[in-house]
Amino acid sequence: ATLEAIHRAFDKLFDEPIADLLEKSKLRPLDSHDFDKLIVDDPVDDLLTWLSDPQGSRQRWELGRWEALCSRGKTEYGFDPLKHGELESAERLGRHAKPAWKAAWNRFTKAPGRYPGLVALLKRAKPKSGDLLEKCAVESWPQDNEAEEAKLRQALNDLTKLPVPAARKRVLELDQEHGMRRDWVWAKLGKTPLAHALDAMNTLATETAIPLTGATIDDVIQSYTTAGWAVDAAVLDALAAVSSQDDRAAVSRAIGHIYNPWLRDLAEQFQERFKTKPLPGREVTRLQEAHPGTVILFADGLRFDVGQKLKALLEAKGLTVQFRHHTVALPSVTPTSKPAISPVVRQLAGLTAGEEFRPSVAANQKDLTIERFRKLLDESGFQVLTDTETGEPEGRAWAEYGDLDQTGHRDGLLLARRIRELLAGLVERIESLLAAGWQEVRVVTDHGWLLVPGGLPKADLPKYLVETRWGRCAVVKPHATVDYPSFPWFWAEDVRVACPYGIDCFVAGKEYSHGGLSVQDGLREMGVRVKGFDFAVCIWVFRPNTLFGMPSPLGDEGAAPGNSLLVHSACLVTLGSRA
Repeated sequence: ATLEAIHRAFDKLFDEPIADLLEKSKLRPLDSHDFDKLIVDDPVDDLLTWLSDPQGSRQRWELGRWEALCSRGKTEYGFDPLKHGELESAERLGRHAKPAWKAAWNRFTKAPGRYPGLVALLKRAKPKSGDLLEKCAVESWPQDNEAEEAKLRQALNDLTKLPVPAARKRVLELDQEHGMRRDWVWAKLGKTPLAHALDAMNTLATETAIPLTGATIDDVIQSYTTAGWAVDAAVLDALAAVSSQDDRAAVSRAIGHIYNPWLRDLAEQFQERFKTKPLPGREVTRLQEAHPGTVILFADGLRFDVGQKLKALLEAKGLTVQFRHHTVALPSVTPTSKPAISPVVRQLAGLTAGEEFRPSVAANQKDLTIERFRKLLDESGFQVLTDTETGEPEGRAWAEYGDLDQTGHRDGLLLARRIRELLAGLVERIESLLAAGWQEVRVVTDHGWLLVPGGLPKADLPKYLVETRWGRCAVVKPHATVDYPSFPWFWAEDVRVACPYGIDCFVAGKEYSHGGLSVQDGLREMGVRVKGFDFAVCIWVFRPNTLFGMPSPLGDEGAAPGNSLLVHSACLVTLGSRA
């Protein structure tokens, strides 16, 4: 065998220093392994490469490499690739009973994408039914994982047959049964989506079993910002884990059975507390005038739990993140809430909500269109940046990023699969502004939202009673009576806005909506902790090495017009010197 190996490696011997061979020979006689190593630097990789593509690999390999693999197969793995073939070899790999095969299996599990052909081969190589080895190493055979996914899919579909408490318990049991598959090699290949969804559903089942209660609306908000937000985050994570239509249907159905009652109860409790203690509209805090070197970055629909995900991404970059609560304008729709957190809030007034819930320019009483909003910003000394512009960092600027809210309205539950991408883009935009020389980036947002598997229940509100009607809010006609919670419009207190009970919606067929009275509708991620204040209104992003202890972003006065507000929990992000 040694002589044959020398012949195979003859050409390589000319490139090998004689001194190295002599040094090795002092320890022990040189054998076939030593000479085969000159041809095969990584025999395990060669074995897996051959199994992944038996014919193609041999055609690509240099002379002697296949023979070297056969030689090492006999001595190290106890098989002859030429005699036993790839199918029997794959079975031995799947069983990995011996140390050499175990090492090869471990290599495969670390980088399965490197050996794409092995999946189909292992599927063919599984011991047949009735074979004594059939039950060995069940994690090795793709069809076993597929069968477990199908079994789990059916179990999730069956959850709706159980009372909610029993359904929660069943989710925990299913996670015990299937959780280990998240560590199988098939998870790295994206073949265990339901097992991954179950990880998030475990959190859903655990957290919804603990009621969120509070004697006041502030207590309810405190309960949510302390623990309740994790339920919403878990729902997004579970929905994001699945892509096929059948998997999405099963996960959505199971989530809705547990999540929707919890969501409804929380919204109804919030509305009850709102009736006994209306929120003080004129005390809403607003942005202090931005100093030169500051860019305000608006991100539409950055709900509290999504902001928590943003927090994690920012912390992963060595930045410090903290939280506070915030109050925002009602109804929590962009035309109302966005101007209320803008630098031109003092230049706006409310005449009539019209069809779009937009305020007017106070100076001329014209409707606040996008063009007029940008003009006010420009006249106030703010550069209005496009998506890619970085502007002049010596001045002040307003920028906008992302289409999270638009995506939610368009795609419904599919929004969950876009969250990571949208947040990654937001982080990249923040970094690009800092790299351009801005000393401070304040990320502000306008509202949250409800995302309801199975759709928001339909609430009836006759058109003749309202001036305009959106999904979760409607402007009530003067002197009309509606049997729904109502509150004054933020921009004009004589304009009355109604919202549906609980998580209902005035428009049928909606999975995503906002504008009503609920923690999720209004809670948003924004703010920064600053010395001497308890509340904040934006995410501040400081350039690295900037000193902490900046002036408060809060104004000393209350909000401009109106009196309808919703308390929002704020993501207080202090992005200072890197740790």
